[in-house]
Amino acid sequence: MIRLRGVEIADLDALFAIDRECFRPGIAYSRVELRYYLSHPRSVSILAEDDATQTIAGFAIANTYLEKGSPVGHIITIDVRSANRRWGLGRMLMDAILAQLSAAGTAVVRLEVAVDNAVAQAFYQGLGFGQTGRIRGYYMGTLDALVMEKRLNP
Repeated sequence: MIRLRGVEIADLDALFAIDRECFRPGIAYSRVELRYYLSHPRSVSILAEDDATQTIAGFAIANTYLEKGSPVGHIITIDVRSANRRWGLGRMLMDAILAQLSAAGTAVVRLEVAVDNAVAQAFYQGLGFGQTGRIRGYYMGTLDALVMEKRLNP
C-alpha cells in the first residue's frame, strides 16, 4: 500500500538518492538545491511511501511565484524510483501536487522537460500539459528543454 504524505527535511538524504537515480549528473539536483526547494516558503512537496517497507517510492516538489499579480505554479521535479514505476505513482504525485497548487489559488502550472525525454513528455501531455516554448541549453548548457504548461480549474 502506498500512502502520500508531506515531505520532511529528515527525508532529504532519501530524496537526494532518488533524484540521482532518476536523473543523470548535470540534471539531478544537488543536496543543497533540494534542501532549498524543500525549505522555501513558497514550495509545496509530497512523497509516496510504501507502507510495507517504509521506503520512499517517489516525490514531487513545486513552488509558486507571482506573474502579473497572479500565482503561477512551477513543477521543480517529480521522481519515482525505477523499481516503483508503472504503478501509477507519478500520476498520483502529480494529481496531489496539482491539487495543492490549485487550492493555493494557482491557475497555471509550468514545467521544463528535456527534449530527449519522450517518456516524460508523453506523461505530461497525458496530464493535460501542452508545449508552450523551448529553452536552449537549459540542461548542462547543451541540452534544450521544452516548456510545458497546464491551466488548472479555479
